[in-house]
Amino acid sequence: MIFKQKNLTGAWSATPTPFTSSLKIDKTSIKRMVRHHIRLGVKGLFVGGTSGEGPLLTQDECRTLTSEIADANNARLIIALQVTDNSPRKILEKLAHAKQDGADVGIVAEPWFRVPFANETIFRNHFLEILEKSPLPIGIYCREVIMSPDIYAELLMHPNVLIFKDSSMDPDIMQVAGEAAKNREDLLILTGNEFMIKRYLKANYQAVLAGGGILIGGILDNMLKAALEGDYKKVDRLQGKSTRILETAYGGKQYKSWLTGLKYTLVKLGIFRTTESYIQYPLPASVARRIDVMIEKERETLLP
Repeated sequence: MIFKQKNLTGAWSATPTPFTSSLKIDKTSIKRMVRHHIRLGVKGLFVGGTSGEGPLLTQDECRTLTSEIADANNARLIIALQVTDNSPRKILEKLAHAKQDGADVGIVAEPWFRVPFANETIFRNHFLEILEKSPLPIGIYCREVIMSPDIYAELLMHPNVLIFKDSSMDPDIMQVAGEAAKNREDLLILTGNEFMIKRYLKANYQAVLAGGGILIGGILDNMLKAALEGDYKKVDRLQGKSTRILETAYGGKQYKSWLTGLKYTLVKLGIFRTTESYIQYPLPASVARRIDVMIEKERETLLP
């Protein structure tokens, strides 16, 4: 896989993981899920992230998920696998498996928890060890700012970093990312905040990686096109539409039915077969009814 901005720019999906009724990886639904993303026009799949319940999967489950997606994908979408851990050695083991299983890039966020002696130098060295030894290109995922902007700037100039996903909403990090992208044609910067997209597009971010991308991938693609044309009124309209869809699927503004509601929507669309997950969010009948109404209203958007 050749990584260039023209291949990566656009809508990405942090896809949920389909399970059978017995909480096994649902291989049948994976095939439909991949076809659906291709129909939406997304450029890449972020596998095993928060929406994909990656931290809760066993290594065997994660490998099955990755290999089944790679087989169904047949090199049409870029597969980015979340491999975050506290140990660089564990991450490198995961990256070796990821390459064997068909992933194109490994995504590394800051460590899951902080040990008492941790400081930004330790975090810097954590990332550098991975970047120097990884068998796959790396995407750095900034969920929160744990290092100075100068260190992020250094990491983003490393030749093995090809993706930067930013959910921090930090203006200094946004500036660092924008400067790095100007200096590196092979670096893609994308936002992970699906509710504040305009701010990132105005900062020249080139893509959006959304946890609800499996529903709104088509809208995201149109938002990016509108931003390129400078039509930010259209961006606002599309943001409003995508937010309404996601908030309905997630069970309201507080996301009280988050993952279950999202999977319920996918079941009703004929993509997933169950709403099963390790994170058992409740799905009241009232939320299910609102989702049903939303699906009928937005069917052409959800199933283009």
